[in-house]
Amino acid sequence: MASAKQYKNVYTILEKVKKGEIQTHYKDSEGLFGKLQFYKRPDLIKPHIHYIDEARLKKIVDVAIADMNSMKDEFKHFSQTVSFKKLDEDKKPDMNAFWQKLQDNYKKFPQHLKYDIFKMYYNKIDRLKFEDRTAENQVRYKFLEKANNPVGKIMTEHSNLKSAVFTRNMMLYYLMQLTQLEYVDPNAAQDIQNAMQDGNDFNNACEQALDKLFNSQNSKRALDRAMDQAQQTCNQLDDNMENEVQERMFEQASEPGSSNGAAKVSPDYIRTVAAQLANIRMSMNSLKEKLKKILDKSTSYFSSRKITTYDDLFNAQDVSGLDEYELLHPKLRKIFAEDIQVKETKNVGKIDVYVDISGSMSSNCGARDEQGGHIRRIDFAKSMIAKLKEMDMLNEVYLFDTRVKKWRNDIMSIAMIDCGGGTTINNAVDSIVRNDRNALVITDAEDHCSTYSDKAFFIGLEGARFNSFASDAIRQYSQKGQVIVFDGSKISLVDQQGNTVTK
Repeated sequence: MASAKQYKNVYTILEKVKKGEIQTHYKDSEGLFGKLQFYKRPDLIKPHIHYIDEARLKKIVDVAIADMNSMKDEFKHFSQTVSFKKLDEDKKPDMNAFWQKLQDNYKKFPQHLKYDIFKMYYNKIDRLKFEDRTAENQVRYKFLEKANNPVGKIMTEHSNLKSAVFTRNMMLYYLMQLTQLEYVDPNAAQDIQNAMQDGNDFNNACEQALDKLFNSQNSKRALDRAMDQAQQTCNQLDDNMENEVQERMFEQASEPGSSNGAAKVSPDYIRTVAAQLANIRMSMNSLKEKLKKILDKSTSYFSSRKITTYDDLFNAQDVSGLDEYELLHPKLRKIFAEDIQVKETKNVGKIDVYVDISGSMSSNCGARDEQGGHIRRIDFAKSMIAKLKEMDMLNEVYLFDTRVKKWRNDIMSIAMIDCGGGTTINNAVDSIVRNDRNALVITDAEDHCSTYSDKAFFIGLEGARFNSFASDAIRQYSQKGQVIVFDGSKISLVDQQGNTVTK
């Protein structure tokens, strides 16, 4: 007698249960397998995006939907339409009432659609896999099709930020049109909302409602405006920012405090970042010789650790200095090629930077840019950090006023450093002691310091007076060559009383 088939692999069992191939003595509704619920993502498009990127995209869309200013112009267009003017006076919404209803509609709107739109813009079409159309998902596919813009897709492929911009504008367009329809034709709006819910089929009433939603002249003009604005924003991004900075903006979208910055991806914010980046580049160009001298003096104190490796010719990353190889006879080249070793030396010592962000750091550092304008102390500090990053010597960045906080060390975050507040240098040195890492401290030294650390190297800026440091602390910093002052044109040493000394 043949024995009953047994399933020993848990994944095999679950697959059989999902397909309905396992029948046991458990009742379907009450038994073990009858109680299992299998989760299926509602997305219409694969591949799924990473949950961290989902959070960033959600923040960008959420911020736009919650910002009443983002829909003022569209509400103005709506209030001038014939449909709006035909409403009874007591049913005409003001801006606040319209905005509140739009917030409610967003909560009911299928959230996966923003992820589907993003994937459609970000990925090449041959990477996308679409779910089969059914009566249940037909209306959601109609919304997705409306978001397709071939010109926009050319701009956005493989760009997280630009894909998010188009997604945000499309979500605003959807919700503006749905909310308008709810006032103009409540029954049509309800038909659409019903069809979008799981388990509800697409029907003729919904098809007619979608025609009212998408095919009116007002709706078509609104879609054109949404797409034009997205394209203009993306053009502005490309004109002002490198791809690395754009990606960093997208990453910052879900970080604390981003609702007033990166998450808005607004023209004002783009202009602000672009201006800060341009300012850094201009300051670095004006200060390049002085920065080199300062870095030679400061980093040589730390004697940055280097490692030397030898690699064969075909695996070496750097093959410069092999001119002699070209002089060999061709036969000798063939014989000895595999034996040639290339010497590679790399810096492995990286440096933390602590930047004084007190209000006085907004003053002139003594140097001028190429146009003759004053370079602020804080801009000098940002240029120094950017130069260290360019040299691959930058480790962590910390900002300090009356407290110390860790800052991001990408170029966009460096550009956005600003100043204002008091100064407590002791807190910065205490942090250096705790971290036990070499660090530059860039300050105007308008504070005392009682702590000495052999890991700290001070760069004082124009007007810095280290004579307010505790006598024992400044004596050690001076004796061991750990403090200099840059006045905009020359670099000076500091004596054991904290006074600058001209070499």
